[in-house]
Amino acid sequence: MQARFVKDLAVSLIVIIIGFLAVRLVFINRTVSSVPENSIYSRESVSDSLMSKIRTIENSIQDRKMFVFSTRQDPLRQGNIIKDKADRLQEFEDMVRNTFRLATTAIDELGNKIAYIEYQDAIHEARVGDIVAGRRILEINDKNIRYTMGGTTYTSNLMPRPVLKDDEPNMYIKSGISGNW
Repeated sequence: MQARFVKDLAVSLIVIIIGFLAVRLVFINRTVSSVPENSIYSRESVSDSLMSKIRTIENSIQDRKMFVFSTRQDPLRQGNIIKDKADRLQEFEDMVRNTFRLATTAIDELGNKIAYIEYQDAIHEARVGDIVAGRRILEINDKNIRYTMGGTTYTSNLMPRPVLKDDEPNMYIKSGISGNW
């Protein structure tokens, strides 16, 4: 008698759960069917043209991830395009540092000609036949030297150290533009 009671209890619980799920399904179906076809949010959805633009941008990003840049500087850095005074000063100092410049020539007590060459923030003393920064000095004159590098002969003339030209500080005031934007 007890086994039959447990069996009847299990069957009745299953019937009650199935009935509850059926009622819940009917309510969910009514809620879904009450949503209009043209929702108020349909204007906020993504159009086909916008979706194609998004895909194009995503493809471009993937292509850039696979691209290997051959420059040491980041080509997307804005500083490469827009240079302030500090950037121009650093660029000028690098140019002066890497210039192989004849600073002066002299003659010692024995009559030998000496060339003083500025290169890489140092003054190098050189005589005919000496090698300075991979350049062999061939001839020293009063106003120039001749040297060879990589099988090619070059002439370097006596010249003063380059000077950085200041920008006009009142350039915007003269033209009526304040410069504060």
